[in-house]
Amino acid sequence: MNKKQAVILLISSFTLLGLGCGKTASEKLIERQTGGQVKVNEKNGNVKVDIGAGGTFESGVDVKLPDDFPKDIYVIEGKITAAIVDGSKKNYSISVDSTKGIEEISTLYQQKFKADGWKITGTMNFGDSSSVVAEKNGDTVSILIGKNGDKNSVVISVNKK
Repeated sequence: MNKKQAVILLISSFTLLGLGCGKTASEKLIERQTGGQVKVNEKNGNVKVDIGAGGTFESGVDVKLPDDFPKDIYVIEGKITAAIVDGSKKNYSISVDSTKGIEEISTLYQQKFKADGWKITGTMNFGDSSSVVAEKNGDTVSILIGKNGDKNSVVISVNKK
């Protein structure tokens, strides 16, 4: 397990379990587990962690799209539930809950990518999930769509050149 995965696991545990262990205790525990500098901020039900070198992880009920998220990548309408940005601003991952159907979301992303000059390099449908992968100017975007209760979760992962 790498540092980012450990941070995400710990923060998800705090969020899901509702541990009231205070900001300082949370920071110390995460820093001890990851070996990095971590700052936890809780606001409006969200948890935001600065994972060092400008990287952040945020999860909760009112997550905003990162300001520097690439403008040429469509973000489906819905509630953003998580956002991860690495410190180099080359890798992003956001999770959006949508009421649209899986096939509808997949088709929508394929249309948006084509219209915005992206080359679709792969699609896959398997049961209650689907994926679309596209490339443009050396950048890669992966869309993973899956059931999440009565909604569908759309994970948009960006790897910039």
